[in-house]
Amino acid sequence: MELQNGHYTLQGFDVGELVSRYQTPLYLYDTSVIQHQIGRLQKAFDVPELGIHFACKALNNIHILKLMKDWGIGLDTVSIQEIWIAKRAGFPPERILYTPNCVGTDEIEMAIQEGVQINVDHIETLEYIGHHHPGTKVGIRINPHVMAGGHEKLSVGHIDSKFGISIYQLPLVLRLVDALKLRVNGLHMHTGSDILDSGVFRLAAEILFDAARKFSDLEFIDFGSGIKVAYKADDVYTDVEELGQVLSESFNNFCREYGKPLKLYLEPGKFLVSEAGYFLVRTN
Repeated sequence: MELQNGHYTLQGFDVGELVSRYQTPLYLYDTSVIQHQIGRLQKAFDVPELGIHFACKALNNIHILKLMKDWGIGLDTVSIQEIWIAKRAGFPPERILYTPNCVGTDEIEMAIQEGVQINVDHIETLEYIGHHHPGTKVGIRINPHVMAGGHEKLSVGHIDSKFGISIYQLPLVLRLVDALKLRVNGLHMHTGSDILDSGVFRLAAEILFDAARKFSDLEFIDFGSGIKVAYKADDVYTDVEELGQVLSESFNNFCREYGKPLKLYLEPGKFLVSEAGYFLVRTN
């Protein structure tokens, strides 16, 4: 937002005129900021195919989601309601990732019917899909047991976290995959939020690569997100360019060893939108 001749403007629009037209409270979003952040990720990662899936829990404004769709971005969803929002915004099922936590089989059934990519983070869910929907492609969310994040409440990849199937349960997962003829097409992880050190991402990635070597038909590896954004002018934040270089190098090395190029998925949320929004109100 810029101040020109005593008037605030946003992308050429007079903010005062927008307030007069739409009244307050009013949310405004600078879409050029979102596009800039998308561009930074696309330039930072040098991989055969990069799939950016916006974590819509960060902002589910239908108009923003429609723009994301038009820009070629996918969506990361965690509930059936978010899947429905994604479809209402025009996203095709193949561009919707669904990674729930502690949901019932009724919601899993609905997600399967919607045809989206499901990432399973519980053994019981994996068994259910294998028994009732053999042949369905599923991703598996691995808990790498890496402590990462701005503080303990933002860390979701440690040993006591409820998110993901423990890396120590991988032998059980492999037995289930073999016994139930499961089609595992991707591996997923998300270690936490507000991660500053790209080395933490690389450590967790190496754990994920080691697990990936045990699956022969993968199509993608999903690194989640956790990118730290600035909350104030002098705040620290993740060096996305360094992160892209570090992860791209290790990912490309793994793909060469694996024998085919996989897709690298990311699920940024705050990184794309947190600096784009303005909330306008009247005060007295």
